[in-house]
Amino acid sequence: MNTTARFFIKNLLTFLLPMLIPLVVLGALSAFLIQQYVVHGINNNNTNLLKQTKENIELLFNEQNALNLNIIASTTQFMNLKSMLNKPLPSAEDYAQLAVLKNFIDSPSIASPYIDSIYIYLNNDNRRYISSVTGGFITLGEDPDHSWYDSYLKHETGDEIWTETRAVPRYNLNQEIEYAGVITMYRNFKVTDDTGGVIVLNIKREYIERKLNDLSTVKGQMLAVVDRKGSVIFRTNARYELATGELERMVSGTGSTFTVQTPNGEALINRIYSEAYNWTFISVTPKQSLYTALYRLFRIGAVLLFLAMVSALLLAYQLTKRNYWDLKIIMSILDAAGQGKPLPVHRTKGNSVYSQIIRSLLQNFIEHNFMRVQLSESQYKTQAAQFAALQSQLNPHFLYNTLETIHWKAAGYTEGPNELTGIVEHLSDILRYSLDGQQGLVPLHVEIANTKSYIAIQKMRYGERFGMWWEYDAELEKYQVCKLIFQPLIENSLQHGLSRSDQRLAVKIKIQRRGNRLRLAVIDNGNGIPEERMARLRTELFSDAPPVNHIGLINTQRRIKLAYGQRSELRIKSKPGWGTLIDIFLPIN
Repeated sequence: MNTTARFFIKNLLTFLLPMLIPLVVLGALSAFLIQQYVVHGINNNNTNLLKQTKENIELLFNEQNALNLNIIASTTQFMNLKSMLNKPLPSAEDYAQLAVLKNFIDSPSIASPYIDSIYIYLNNDNRRYISSVTGGFITLGEDPDHSWYDSYLKHETGDEIWTETRAVPRYNLNQEIEYAGVITMYRNFKVTDDTGGVIVLNIKREYIERKLNDLSTVKGQMLAVVDRKGSVIFRTNARYELATGELERMVSGTGSTFTVQTPNGEALINRIYSEAYNWTFISVTPKQSLYTALYRLFRIGAVLLFLAMVSALLLAYQLTKRNYWDLKIIMSILDAAGQGKPLPVHRTKGNSVYSQIIRSLLQNFIEHNFMRVQLSESQYKTQAAQFAALQSQLNPHFLYNTLETIHWKAAGYTEGPNELTGIVEHLSDILRYSLDGQQGLVPLHVEIANTKSYIAIQKMRYGERFGMWWEYDAELEKYQVCKLIFQPLIENSLQHGLSRSDQRLAVKIKIQRRGNRLRLAVIDNGNGIPEERMARLRTELFSDAPPVNHIGLINTQRRIKLAYGQRSELRIKSKPGWGTLIDIFLPIN
């Protein structure tokens, strides 16, 4: 495994572990708490839900109790009903009394949307009964619904109340039979002469199941009402099928809450028993629905874990990349220092150990380089002192005295001043100006005076082949400039401009103040400089190599940079056949 891979793994663990530890602990704790409390909460909710369902359904079926009480309170009327049922043909008075009796069953049937129909039957020889569906007596066999009578005969001497699920046949408008699902509740009763009868209450199954489906349940939960024989009376539309064996285990199980294993998976069972109707109210909740919140928490945890992994990978990659480059910079610094080359350009940020090493290396390198510069400066000063000592041996007065001898000797030949004596005088002034020991800057008027001496010598040489013009304000003469700054520029103009013989060379020296800078311009109408030579000249101006051509210009550029730094500037503009412009900009102190 290479160094980069080890760095990456180390950085990955550095970022990943602080993220994973709290995430795993929090996830495990949350899962434990949910597992402990979610089942308890579901049990309470299911129990309350079953109690509410039991109360609502019993309230609906209590309508039969009201009918039974009315029968007990109206004994005489129901005795008359028995007489009417046994007559071959009821009289008009019998129908009047029948209308009163019909009110007992028609009123609740009309007022309650969940009641499909109500029948009242008293044992009679004609097998007649009254119904909320029709207006008069009905003889068994005339109405397609007669299965209730068979159930009555089975329970006549046994149960007082029983229920069953039926499909009630009805004639539609086209005299075709249609079936409606109902829950039928039977109640046996007797009148004063011990004549038996039955109240048949048909409840719309769809209505009850719709009410059950409106209850708030968890996903997959089923509510069902089972009679004592294990038959389902009502149930919700949940996608949960009950097999016979499952239902038996749910009804016969001990306790109000337990779990069973079903083909659909493990399920939580809650149940409540109704003594009034011998019904069992059952809630079946799949275990997977109980842990919906837990599964959601696991999904959120998985997403957070994935994000943590991605974040750790990205951070580890970035840190490894930065450490790799820091190490690369350290090696490049060490290589550069060992070979004596300039340091590579780089930037270090942060307080990592590698950044501290880089800063330490840079500090040591800078200190070492500073000491080397000091040593070089000391050596330079020693060489300068030696040069000055040698130069001092050449006494300037010897040069002046020699020129003075030449001056008087030339004057003696002509018995007065002549051109040679003038040249000697100007040359003496220039030598005195350049060798007087004054270093650095001189006033502008002094530089102008000595430049004019140089021009006078050139005039004696070239005569009227060139003209010289000065343009400046007298107030500018107080500013300081480098010594001998004009001479190489004028020499450059004369050297390259006088090669043309077809016209007179014009040289103009213009001095201006521009803001906080002094502009010195030398303008001529000479040959100009071709583009290729201009490109080479600009390259040489900003190069450290020894100059080959235009020595005066290049030396002037380097002198003003040494004197003024980056605040100074030298520009050259030239066009072949038109002339040359040399601009020097110097800061004004």
